[in-house]
Amino acid sequence: MSELRQSIPLPDGRQVYIRTIAAVDIPAVKAFFESLSPASIRYFLPHPYTEPVLRRRIERAQNGDDLVYVATCADRIVGYFFLWNFRWPVPLLGIGLADDFQNLHLGQKFMAILIDDARAAGRDGVELTTMLDNDRAFHVYEKTGFKYIGNVENVQGDGKVVTERAMFFPIKPNAQPMKIPHACPE
Repeated sequence: MSELRQSIPLPDGRQVYIRTIAAVDIPAVKAFFESLSPASIRYFLPHPYTEPVLRRRIERAQNGDDLVYVATCADRIVGYFFLWNFRWPVPLLGIGLADDFQNLHLGQKFMAILIDDARAAGRDGVELTTMLDNDRAFHVYEKTGFKYIGNVENVQGDGKVVTERAMFFPIKPNAQPMKIPHACPE
């Protein structure tokens, strides 16, 4: 089991616990994905949720290549969020939340954790993409300080290439987004 990063209280008294992903999480991460509605999967499909892919994500996290967290509540994973290519000057941010844990401001708290981690590691900034029709997320990212930098082609977890809005959050003065394709790291 991985070390607890922090806990977040919910308005109803429950706690959401944040920790780095571990190999024991594979069945729970698969269950998390299977619990998502089709709309949530459409907006959050960073990679296939198969055992080999999840083992690779965990291996990259353990090596420090990626930073991957799970959020748990009542013994289930309710959030999965990450900074891919964490060693790069500008890692890629992704956040997924269980349907019944949306609208609790957890996404903003997860974003703050990831930005703080990038800042502490001396990164230049953070980049993300969001679907063209996901205006709600787009506005949350804008409110956080992300700037729209244009549309990009992104490869989703099912291999489908989609056009998404790219956004950039500068940490260092004069920081610039990366000029690379958006895709799940190998």
